[in-house]
Amino acid sequence: MIQLKNKIIYIGVLCFILILSIGLQFLDFESGMSRVHQHRVSPLSKAQENEGLFTTHLPIVEINTKGQLIPGSPIFHEEEITGFQTGPQGEEEVIVDFSLIDSQDGQNSLDDIRQVVTKANIRYRGNSSRFFDKKPMMMHFIDENGNENPQELAGLPKDDEWVLNGPFLDRTLIRNYMCLNIAGEIMEYAPNVRFCELFLDGEYQGLYLIIESVSRSTARINISKPEKNRDRTSYIVRWDRAGKGDHELNNLTTYTFKSDVSGLDVRYPGKKLITPGRMAYIEKDISKIEKVIYSYDLYESDYNYSEYIDVRAFAQYFIINEFFGNVDAGRFSTFYYKDIRGKLKPCVWDFNNACDNYIDYTWDEAGFTMLNAPWFSMLIKDQVFVDKIIDEYHRLRQGVLSETYLLNYIDETIAYLDDAIERNYQVWGYVFDLDNADGLNFLSPIERNYPSYEEAVEQLKDYIIQRGRWLDEHIDTLYQYAHPSKNSHFYNQ
Repeated sequence: MIQLKNKIIYIGVLCFILILSIGLQFLDFESGMSRVHQHRVSPLSKAQENEGLFTTHLPIVEINTKGQLIPGSPIFHEEEITGFQTGPQGEEEVIVDFSLIDSQDGQNSLDDIRQVVTKANIRYRGNSSRFFDKKPMMMHFIDENGNENPQELAGLPKDDEWVLNGPFLDRTLIRNYMCLNIAGEIMEYAPNVRFCELFLDGEYQGLYLIIESVSRSTARINISKPEKNRDRTSYIVRWDRAGKGDHELNNLTTYTFKSDVSGLDVRYPGKKLITPGRMAYIEKDISKIEKVIYSYDLYESDYNYSEYIDVRAFAQYFIINEFFGNVDAGRFSTFYYKDIRGKLKPCVWDFNNACDNYIDYTWDEAGFTMLNAPWFSMLIKDQVFVDKIIDEYHRLRQGVLSETYLLNYIDETIAYLDDAIERNYQVWGYVFDLDNADGLNFLSPIERNYPSYEEAVEQLKDYIIQRGRWLDEHIDTLYQYAHPSKNSHFYNQ
């Protein structure tokens, strides 16, 4: 009987595995299967004043600086930037008190219990956004002894490093929320986001976004830690403006001047784990990949770049950023990561400038902006890579990049934010008075700005409609960049 029973269990397990394996063949496993969209899972309970007490359906963040100046704001002298503010002893960060109220039941008030209470190192951040009146912040949670103090925020997994993004030049308030979440439906990882409302030293600051920083952890970019006394390591690197990084590489595209004004900076391993040996290893590894990508033998099997990079992930990154018109992608605020056992992959970041929201240039629905970006300028010469872009584009256009899905996503998000939008613009509503226009807080020329929230939303929707339809008609023109006649000087070397 026991043998028969065991045999039945064994057969049952085999049948379960067989059924499961068959089912998996019909599932497209992408990160989007587990992506949490705040506006779809968090309850919306009409915010109301409770005897004058602030109440909202969103998480409430409180920061108390104890009278300190937050470092990072630009310093101007006769309209020229002379530097950035620091703490009283030249510190780039100051220690503040941070707290989060988030009952997750649709009602949060300032007299509620704080779910998170911690110290934090904080500073203003951003290449251009730190110049806005409403500034984004970088936060590192610490305990009383100054050690890392990971915390869970608004349902997001524990970590000690977070970004508070204050949507401002984006008058719709939703570009980063929407684009990062859509990217999270497509790619292996995209930073998770949650709306909140911020009080700074007791003063209401409006809508902000809690965003996961691009960093290593099991819940973010899950790459291995460096082994003790070993130079070989997994890593995260970032393209940004040359001279900005703390650990910049002298990689092949840098010393051959193929990266233009961009520089590649090591973000992980960080300050505590980076060593000269590990810097040298990452520099050599990146240069090896670049030599293959920029080789005249790019398409030969002995030099196949697909052995070193995740081609599908690169194609998806290209599509996401091109679709939303994120014109800095590929050259600035561009992250790549590589596990020591895997291939190089990209990670999206910052869509504040997307959908024709670049502060001093107009970008309509036509054209491609990543064709001259480092690495992509060469990858696009390969028809296999173009095939992958076009195949992925048509697949995604039937799903999360469809016109219907995206327009509905915008409407859903705005309906969820509800009165929080009005509260935000009780503080920042002067941006709709174009008589107040200046060169720091408004798009240029002035005609690109909108005198109402509703018109800003219509601009976003119209861009998505026109951009999608233009790409539908012209995505196949990417083949011209891989055609031998376009690259005759390349093939004949």
